[in-house]
Amino acid sequence: MSESRNRAPREETFSNGFTMPITGSEKMRQVINEGLKMRIRQDDVIVATYPKAGTTWLQEIVWLICNSADTTLAKKTLLEDRYGWMGKLPSVPGNGLEELNAWPREQSRFIKTHLPFQLLPNELQNEAVCKLIYVARNPKDNCVSSYHFHRMNKRLTDPGPFGEFLERFTQGNLVFGSWFEHVNKYWQVSRGRERSMYFVLYENMKKNSKEEIKKLAKFLEKDLSDTQIDIVANHCAFDSMKDNDSVNFSRSVASGVFDSDVSKFMRKGQVGDWKNHFTVSQNEEFDDWYRKTTADWTLAFDFVM
Repeated sequence: MSESRNRAPREETFSNGFTMPITGSEKMRQVINEGLKMRIRQDDVIVATYPKAGTTWLQEIVWLICNSADTTLAKKTLLEDRYGWMGKLPSVPGNGLEELNAWPREQSRFIKTHLPFQLLPNELQNEAVCKLIYVARNPKDNCVSSYHFHRMNKRLTDPGPFGEFLERFTQGNLVFGSWFEHVNKYWQVSRGRERSMYFVLYENMKKNSKEEIKKLAKFLEKDLSDTQIDIVANHCAFDSMKDNDSVNFSRSVASGVFDSDVSKFMRKGQVGDWKNHFTVSQNEEFDDWYRKTTADWTLAFDFVM
């Protein structure tokens, strides 16, 4: 096991006083601090998620909605080349802060981020200046998906046994911090910014993808026909995405960063897969943590379908 795989995330404080666990501490801190000063454009479209909550899925849906369901162009161009990545380490392939700042003015920027709301650019924290879509996934499935991603991603900390990773998840001792704090902050802010922020649940997208695509199109102020909605839904079905080289990160597998023999980048995409990983006692302890943590929430998740 390499040294980087054994290095646990460390709590860091950023220039605005917010703290969060990160790895690659100094470089990552610099990237995030610089990102706080990034200028936002009115036609920016941002997809924000806690890691492994359906990021790639939502990115592809949003891009297609904004590009008239052009699946031909989507298949020709890698997703990481169509999106900039806010909060990306320079060593990770794809468009980072430098590329976002140099993005042509005549083209809308598509941006993904896993950053907590408190570490988004100051302009975005202080006012509603563009379109931001946040997808949240129930924490049990989110934890399981994160666990397998840590197993196969050689840039991330070795997760160890699932029980240990589950404890780290509930403690918020992972890169990008606490699932609860991440989701809760975006949820609270979105309730006062309905025209500029859209909060969607992963499980609702699984239940009725076409209906959610219609809602997203309305939020993004894009007029898609029923035929185009069908095209987006079919193109973004899990089996289609899994076999689509423009979105399945096969390039990262080829480069040796992702070990597909350990786990696939797109593994199952199911609601309720946590049942195959949680023991009875782990589930009871998790439920107790979840009830206490979310006691004041009006946000409800489906854990099975």
